[in-house]
Parts: sequence; structure tokens; C-alpha cells
Amino acid sequence: MLLSRLVCLFLAIVALTARADVLDLLAARQGMAGRFTQEILSAEGQVLERSAGGFALLRPRSLRWEIETPDRQLLIASDGQLTQVDWDLEVIVEREIPQNQRSPFDWLLASRAELEAAFSIEMSELTAILTPYDSGALYQRLELTYKPAAGWRLKAADRGGQVLSIDLSEGRERLPTAADFVVPDTPF
Repeated sequence: MLLSRLVCLFLAIVALTARADVLDLLAARQGMAGRFTQEILSAEGQVLERSAGGFALLRPRSLRWEIETPDRQLLIASDGQLTQVDWDLEVIVEREIPQNQRSPFDWLLASRAELEAAFSIEMSELTAILTPYDSGALYQRLELTYKPAAGWRLKAADRGGQVLSIDLSEGRERLPTAADFVVPDTPF
């Protein structure tokens, strides 16, 4: 009797997991870290820029984006502040992040309720296509795909037709902590 209940419970969990969509998979994470590759594409699909490096995301709105190639930069967004450290130019720039200006990364950290309030959402297998209700939004379309063997892909199309395409591969060795979002001391 106990064994049959355990089997039923296991099958129910498997069924729920199989039905989880990409937004549910993302919402289940408190944070993630790993490696990224990024391309900026023209409206015609031409690659304008490529970069690669490491990233960390932590709920509710913390981002660490460390570009290693082609140049060296660190961007940290936390507590409504964006800090950019350009190691090659030896410059640090800090600015407030307006509350009404959310980046694609902020949307990765958003709750399902926030997404449903701001976007029309189309789901197909493990892809979510988000179209903002606000026609003046910075990005006119966000597409999020998860492939278990490859990781996450985020595509964000702006009003001019340019597309930011980012591939994220998670490192499961450790979750980010608040210490990952502190700007390091620099010699300049």
C-alpha cells in the first residue's frame, strides 16, 4: 500500500515536471550563474557585435555581466544602480536605473504575475514569446527558450529591429550570493 502511494506520488511529480513551461522553470530559480555568448544583430540579421564572458543573476533584481572578449568590462546592476567598469579604458561609470526602464535581464528575474501583467505570452514547447502591452516599451519582443542540453537563449528585439541574442549556459557548482554584486576595488 505504501509502495503504491509512493509510486503514484512519483508519477504525479513527473507529470507536473513534464508540463512545466519555460517560465515556470525560470521562476523556480532564486538565481543562476555561468557563461554567456552574446550577439547584436541588425534588423537585416547581420552580426554587428559579439562578446562572451561570465554572468550571475539573483532575485529580485541583481545582475553581474562580465565581458571577457572582445574587450574587458564589468556591469553590475543592484539596488537600482548600474555600475560599469571598463578595464581597458580604466573608467568607472555609475548611474541610477529608472524604475520604468527594465532590461531583458530584469524580465528574466520577474515573477510570472509580473510577466502576465506586462506581456502577451505565447508558449510553444520550451519557448515563451513575450510581446509587451506597452507599445512604447524598450523591447518589442522577448523570446526565451530553454534546451536542457544547451541552456537558455534570450532574444530581445528593440523598436529599431535590432536583436540582442544571448546564450546562457548555467554552472551548477554554486548559486550567486549578494557578494557577487559588489563592485570590486579598482586601481583607477
